[in-house]
Amino acid sequence: MRVLLIFLLLIPFAGNGADRLHGTWQSDHDKSMAFVKEHTVLESKQLDFLNGTLGHLQLSFEGARMRYKISDVDLVIVGKPRHLVGMDESYVYRVLGSDQDSVAVIVEKNHGRDRILHIHFVSDDVFWLYSEESDYGLRDLNFREYFRRLE
Repeated sequence: MRVLLIFLLLIPFAGNGADRLHGTWQSDHDKSMAFVKEHTVLESKQLDFLNGTLGHLQLSFEGARMRYKISDVDLVIVGKPRHLVGMDESYVYRVLGSDQDSVAVIVEKNHGRDRILHIHFVSDDVFWLYSEESDYGLRDLNFREYFRRLE
């Protein structure tokens, strides 16, 4: 009985988290790079990569779907030109929980595996999340990417 009561009390928080996320969010290059420069120690190739890619990603949350959209990006890493092919994919997500200033979601089959994102709100129109992408050597860098609401 006690477990049922706790579950029923938490349902409004899960819905509230989804409501806060609803809409389209744009990566904020300047705010993210300011955090990177103040709080991380990076190799030049990592700094070049972040400086060239931040600001391009859009995340959209509609119903139970999260859209991950990034356009093609041309950048220079340690003096060498690179071209990254963009992507536009959609994933099923659900809210695991929320509190006053954050929402935890699980995104199903995001790049081949389920991932938990812990989204931290700075305001109703700004949030940040830690980058945990190991494919580009960004894991464990204490790196935040900030996003601003577009709609």
